[in-house]
Amino acid sequence: MKVRVAERSDRDALIALALENRQEMAHAPVPASMERIEQTLHGLFELNPGSHVVLLVQTDAGELVGLLIGCVERYFYSDALQAQLIQWYVKKAYRGTSAAPRLVKAFVAWARTRGANDVFMGISSGLNVHLTHRLMRRLGFSYLGGNYGVQLNASREVPHAA
Repeated sequence: MKVRVAERSDRDALIALALENRQEMAHAPVPASMERIEQTLHGLFELNPGSHVVLLVQTDAGELVGLLIGCVERYFYSDALQAQLIQWYVKKAYRGTSAAPRLVKAFVAWARTRGANDVFMGISSGLNVHLTHRLMRRLGFSYLGGNYGVQLNASREVPHAA
């Protein structure tokens, strides 16, 4: 397996992986919007190419089996930089292989080249938390706490940009 930076031509595969990931997450009931997905991809590829990265892991046969989206940004209180995970997903059939650790290692390497002082990653799906914890500890990450959520089931009209 190898990890590479995604290109605009990976659009359809990125969307498929992200939507597959969405089905496993706590917010799966939230409706997906293709318009919003296109806006996000535009932001990742055209607006923020230096501060954001989309990494893909593929098999030797070229099948895309996972993704990691992350960014480097300043701390709220400092000009120093930190790397943050946005989304991380590996297809079920490839969990437990080298796919996930390769994505994490590539993200850490990318963050280092951007001058990040720290890399922060979390789990928001609630799935395989103990296995992910073990992987992250093996990769040198410290356990810093947990993720918490509450579903409000609120609905509101989101204004469209003019």
